[in-house]
Amino acid sequence: MNPWVGISLMPEADFIEAALPLFQSGEIDVIEWSFDTIRSGSKEPQWLSLLLSEYSKRGRLIGHGVRYSLLKGLWDGNQGKWLKQLAIEVKKYNYRHVTEHFGFMSSDDFHKGTPLPVPFNKTTLAIGQDRLKRLQNISQLPIGIENLAFAFSNKQIKEQGEFLEKLLEPVNGFLILDLHNIWCQSHNFKVDALKLIKSYPLHKVKEIHISGGSWATVKTSKNKVRRDTHDEAVPKEVFELLKEALPFCENVEYVIFERLGNTIKTEKDKLQFVKDFKQIKKIVSSQRKKAESPTEKIKRKKIDHKVPLKPLQDNILRKEQQFIIDTLFANKDVDKTIQLLQTKQITGWQPALWTDYMVETAMVLIKKWA
Repeated sequence: MNPWVGISLMPEADFIEAALPLFQSGEIDVIEWSFDTIRSGSKEPQWLSLLLSEYSKRGRLIGHGVRYSLLKGLWDGNQGKWLKQLAIEVKKYNYRHVTEHFGFMSSDDFHKGTPLPVPFNKTTLAIGQDRLKRLQNISQLPIGIENLAFAFSNKQIKEQGEFLEKLLEPVNGFLILDLHNIWCQSHNFKVDALKLIKSYPLHKVKEIHISGGSWATVKTSKNKVRRDTHDEAVPKEVFELLKEALPFCENVEYVIFERLGNTIKTEKDKLQFVKDFKQIKKIVSSQRKKAESPTEKIKRKKIDHKVPLKPLQDNILRKEQQFIIDTLFANKDVDKTIQLLQTKQITGWQPALWTDYMVETAMVLIKKWA
């Protein structure tokens, strides 16, 4: 049997127009919906509610968050609001599971920012586990985390697999293996992609993401930086990674195609969208899996993690994260920025290992989302 193949649903008109032929032909097995992309209190378009309800009734809807800020040292009002929104969502729709991103958000604005990595230590691990338990208590669903595309150093990408595995242990969680994120890291740090994939707990992979992205030119390197922007066609290298990774991910149940709305501007883009989806489905269908395909009936059991009333926080981590964000935002010169980061006592982050071209990329991202 094979995993279900679906799309990460976007509410923009160009996306729906491109995906319509796939819906009409019944090729979309499952929908992944990022419920926190619509601001809390805003109404969903009627067509969106109808579509989500239809897949929900059939047991073919999965939830994906992007703004929980799992590894932020501070617990603030935004995270509390996020959990309240989640509570509403899981009552409204029959989600099979809920997932989030590794890292912490780079902006205090609830609907801005990009996730950045944190050092792997007892403090960050304890905070992440606390956040995941609260997420699962609210959702009463299986919980997963997606690997991050961005890193400052080779060390960060090499330790992410172990970090994710330990984060997931208390909630018996699973991993979303995003193959374009892997390809970004492979290119940006000159690491073999398959070797990097094998550093993750592949027995925990329940979902795979496939997408495209873009190239960024930086002053500090002759090579371009690969960005996970979800705004272009899926590269052939990522399709090849899917072929290579599937045999190692024996428990995968879902393969999700991602493309942002407002990026499908021409007829050629629409045709490419359909072509990319069909190519994913062809690859998945050609590989026989040991695991059974998901069933539409879902069995639930009560989940009750005993967590303190007050969420775990760490003031030192909070100050370090804020210092990094402020430093990346306030400066234009990369060398000066690196010097400031290295002279500040944030030794757990090991800024001496950070590459200048990824620091420059982070400076651009921070300013974009400020």
